[in-house]
Amino acid sequence: MKRRTLLASLLSAPVAGAIARSQSPSAGSAAPWKLTPESEPLVTDAKLRAQILKALDAAKFSGTYTPISHFLVRAATVVEVDGVEQVVLGGNTEYDIPEGIHGESSMLNHVIARFGSDVARKNVRFVAFYNHKCGGSGSCGDCRDYQVAVTDYDRLLIVCGQEIDHTVQVTRFRDQLVPESEFPDVESAKIPLAKDELESLTAAAQQAREGGVTLFTTSRHTGAAGISFSGRTYRAAGADDAAFHYRYPIGGLLQQAATDRDYFFRAIVVAGEKGNWPVVNYRDRQYGFEAGTFNQKVGKPVISLILTDGQGNYKMTTFADCLPRAFSTMQFMPQAVTNFLNTHEKQS
Repeated sequence: MKRRTLLASLLSAPVAGAIARSQSPSAGSAAPWKLTPESEPLVTDAKLRAQILKALDAAKFSGTYTPISHFLVRAATVVEVDGVEQVVLGGNTEYDIPEGIHGESSMLNHVIARFGSDVARKNVRFVAFYNHKCGGSGSCGDCRDYQVAVTDYDRLLIVCGQEIDHTVQVTRFRDQLVPESEFPDVESAKIPLAKDELESLTAAAQQAREGGVTLFTTSRHTGAAGISFSGRTYRAAGADDAAFHYRYPIGGLLQQAATDRDYFFRAIVVAGEKGNWPVVNYRDRQYGFEAGTFNQKVGKPVISLILTDGQGNYKMTTFADCLPRAFSTMQFMPQAVTNFLNTHEKQS
């Protein structure tokens, strides 16, 4: 119970999600919803405000299945179709391992299934979550990728209705995004790697990209290479399959290292097509952010995320900077992370 309450307080648009239940929303809330002062300027349109409050009342009844986390991600939106307002729900469903369909992805999928992709892109103006308590975290990396793909994300609002006092927090989804073009340019001499290390890591990332599986991937194929504090280099390329369960390069190399009980990384280089900056999906950034919290836990420097265009130019950032409002296991289970590293870290 303590873990569940702490997790709920930290995540505002949390980890797992989806399968909504068609159920009539309540006729009204026990107390009126009230936007926070910071949220007021984002919702000046009276009709939009009414739709948000309507969605929050409905989200309370979203169905969920959470046997692992026991955390309810209840989402809703209101779309206007042919002049009629339609409430659409979403909720999280977890599998028998830490895997799940996420609440916001579930809800958006239901919009597409009922009304089509054009309605999702043009008419979904907000995603509303009904939570016991709102925290400061955003969507997981995978849900960010999905929302970018199917909505007009530049104008999308994220709403959190707080059950304990019926306050409503509204933020811009765009604030959760950092495109690669905004990663800072950096001179190679200022990258915290020796010259030979950077050259070796860049070559490893480029060589990795020559492999992978690209049966469906017609663009954005990337390779990545990382160097751990043990001095070992790991690499991976993106890989697709017929089930559309894409395997990302950063996640792939981190899994290789974890298999060898090598958990702390200094730097990761990502390479794409020569002459172009590679794309780093938000799901892959999530993997890197989680790994970076291991560094944080033991007092090591953050992981440097480095992009190369293959022509001697670099961009460099951190996973925290390119995944704003991210969350990790260490935020709500710090002792479990400590125990894990104490029992799994390879002793030199």
